[in-house]
Amino acid sequence: MASIELDTKIWEMEKDVKKHEKDVLSASRDYENCKRITQEHKQLVLKAKQHAESVSMITDNLAKEFEKMPTTIEELELAIQDTESEANSMLFLNQNVLQEYQNRQREIESISTKLEDDKAECERCCSEIETTKGKWLPTLRSLVLKINDTFSRNFQEMAVAGEVSLDEHGLDFSQYGILIKVKFRQTGELQVLSAHHQSGGERSVSTILYLVSLQDLTNCPFRVVDEINQGMDPVNERKMFQQLVRAASQLNTPQCFLLTPKLLPDLEYSDACSILNIMNGPWIEKPANAWRGGDSWRSVMGLAGSGN
Repeated sequence: MASIELDTKIWEMEKDVKKHEKDVLSASRDYENCKRITQEHKQLVLKAKQHAESVSMITDNLAKEFEKMPTTIEELELAIQDTESEANSMLFLNQNVLQEYQNRQREIESISTKLEDDKAECERCCSEIETTKGKWLPTLRSLVLKINDTFSRNFQEMAVAGEVSLDEHGLDFSQYGILIKVKFRQTGELQVLSAHHQSGGERSVSTILYLVSLQDLTNCPFRVVDEINQGMDPVNERKMFQQLVRAASQLNTPQCFLLTPKLLPDLEYSDACSILNIMNGPWIEKPANAWRGGDSWRSVMGLAGSGN
């Protein structure tokens, strides 16, 4: 009998242990659930606090006002309702103020929406511009580098140093241009080609060398250079003429016309050069009138019908 009673007690105790284990497991799940909910509410409180601080920082005066407010949600909701009721019951001196305010609010919302759309469109256009820019800008830079190589090499033969670069201005393409910098003295610095830094002769030398640098890179039927040698000293004029003759005499290059009232003596010409002298003066009026009428030079000189 004692053994049976002992077994019964053991069975009951094991049953109680299992029940307590289930209770512990259930309590543990409830605890974890409560812990999770607590963390979620902490995150919500933190976000609400951050949002509130982004709208208005908590100053000492605001902190004192918060201390006067209700501490429960129910009391806060009642206070909000009372404040809204009080605001709705206010009498306006101008009955159209509320309507105007609401219209302004709708207008602000409409403009804000349009602004966001415009920003998106602007970003799309900027992206498209950058894509298009990436197609032609590297080619342009490469072309300017070739011009700079030829310009620098030719400039060293006539002066000290010179360079050509692309003057870039981001997306303001109207301000893009070619920047030419030259130096005619060993002690000087490279300066932008302009009327403020160089003399007329120096600018002429720089211009003709730049045109020569374009000779192999541009296609045109002919080029005309008008009085480029005016204002040059004889040394630079001679060097300039040699550069121009050498560039214009190359194969597969367009014709180059140099118009000038004078040239230095003993210049070097190639077989590809031709010299055309244009005569002018009061003494050519008579032959000009005769030629205009169709007469020959012999009739003008009174030689018509003679044996000479």
